[in-house]
Amino acid sequence: NDRTRWEYLPYSMHMAGPREAIQHMLIRKNFGCTHFIIGRDMAGSKSSVTGEDYYGAYDAQDFAKEKGAELGVTPVPSLNLVYTEEEGYVTADEAKEKGLSE
Repeated sequence: NDRTRWEYLPYSMHMAGPREAIQHMLIRKNFGCTHFIIGRDMAGSKSSVTGEDYYGAYDAQDFAKEKGAELGVTPVPSLNLVYTEEEGYVTADEAKEKGLSE
């Protein structure tokens, strides 16, 4: 298919939070990407002292949505899916609302 190209980009995560997600968007844009899939807690990190998250689970997705048009890249948020015995794969929020076992 001439419309799709899969390429390996040897660049690892540095766990620097939402700004790193934007950096990854720009790098991929330079390789010709128009869309960028961004997961829950992308590039998130925890404090080595308290163990608390530095950033919220969806901060990178929110920041990417905010800056996507300006950068010329469409962010595609990835849902937080879990597998439940009752209904198979559903979003974590849906599983919690319905009281499904994960």
